[in-house]
Amino acid sequence: MLVYKFGGASVKDADSIRSLLPIIEKQKSEKLVFVISAMGKMTNAFEILLELYRKDDSDKQNQLNQIKSFHFNIIGELFENDHSVHEEINHCFDQLEAKLLQSAKESYDFSYDQTVGYGELLSSLILSEFINNCGTKNCRFDASEFLITNDKYRDAGVDWTRTKEKISVKLAEAFVNCNLVITQGFIGGTIEGLRTTIGREGSDYSAAIFAHCLNASELTVWKDVPGILNADPKLFANAKILKHISYHETIELAFYGASVIHPRTLQPLKAKQIPLYIRSYADPKIASLIDENSKSDGEIPSFIIKENQILFTIASRDFTFIDAEKLTQILKLFSIYHFHIRLIQNSALNFSLITDENPLQLEEILKQLQTDYIVKYNRNLSLLTVRHLLNDSVSKLFSDTEVLLEMHSRLTQQFVLHSGSFNDKMLTLNTIV
Repeated sequence: MLVYKFGGASVKDADSIRSLLPIIEKQKSEKLVFVISAMGKMTNAFEILLELYRKDDSDKQNQLNQIKSFHFNIIGELFENDHSVHEEINHCFDQLEAKLLQSAKESYDFSYDQTVGYGELLSSLILSEFINNCGTKNCRFDASEFLITNDKYRDAGVDWTRTKEKISVKLAEAFVNCNLVITQGFIGGTIEGLRTTIGREGSDYSAAIFAHCLNASELTVWKDVPGILNADPKLFANAKILKHISYHETIELAFYGASVIHPRTLQPLKAKQIPLYIRSYADPKIASLIDENSKSDGEIPSFIIKENQILFTIASRDFTFIDAEKLTQILKLFSIYHFHIRLIQNSALNFSLITDENPLQLEEILKQLQTDYIVKYNRNLSLLTVRHLLNDSVSKLFSDTEVLLEMHSRLTQQFVLHSGSFNDKMLTLNTIV
């Protein structure tokens, strides 16, 4: 049993979809599960569409038409005009429109999960029909029927007992009729049948859940990059591929913002010692292997830059300590409003944290916090995290730059700066990798 996850770049257009056929052909004797993301940048497009519908913005129909055109142009290149996939795609969009029209009456998180996941449903439908059309029989399933979650919309928790039962028994039965099963990443469902999502960029995690429940021999995440790199090659000319890296170090890199893998992906794999390969579909021979082996490339210095960060500084109005009880209340608010925390620092009277941008809910969390606290915040920041560089050469780079916040631990250095601070540092950074 092999589980393959294909991200948006892997299915971004007709040519990309055609390029998956050799991968299928090479493994045609194996049992395969394909976990598919939305095409290209469609998740962003669906998020914009939802916001326009909730505001009843006049541009909503134009946005919907652009999304429709994107998908119909792809199927126009892959199928004949009379193929049944055209009717099936139309049916999906009819369902989507009905849910969008309801969205203004529902909470944002709930309506998000009922609509944005259509990106994955459409991409998996198109890929499944194309593979069938090319002579390889496959079975397609809605992930919400198998990946069972609670009802914390936009960040649903997995009900492992029910999920294992559904996948290991019912999904496994599908392999009696075909060697290839296609499903979606990112989406799940409650026991009542309501669609949920497991967090932005959660398709990697979905694939790991399927691999775990099916006792897969390996999971491969197919990307448009040749594995996990120790730095962004756009900023670091001599970035290296980490060819072999441990579960532990990969989780650390993902937590700090390495975009190549979702942070929660590793736990289900580690539990059953399932190796993970990050492989380029452009050159499948190059890959990063992630497993339990501690003798790996994990100690090579890694540089992670996260843009679009917010620095919040929170202080008590009555000059009292930010104690454990208050910290718990504050952190719960950031969880409720889906702000992903990257860094935390506190003193007696102040509590600072760095989070990813969440412009749709920034006003709401500020309103809640400002009831009891004085809140200051800076937007459009960059967070640089350095792992395994055991000297202060990075600190010296910023002697002429305002560092808003800095933290050091035994293996990690972090710097919060204004966006653009790295532009004139690029060549210098290149020399220290």
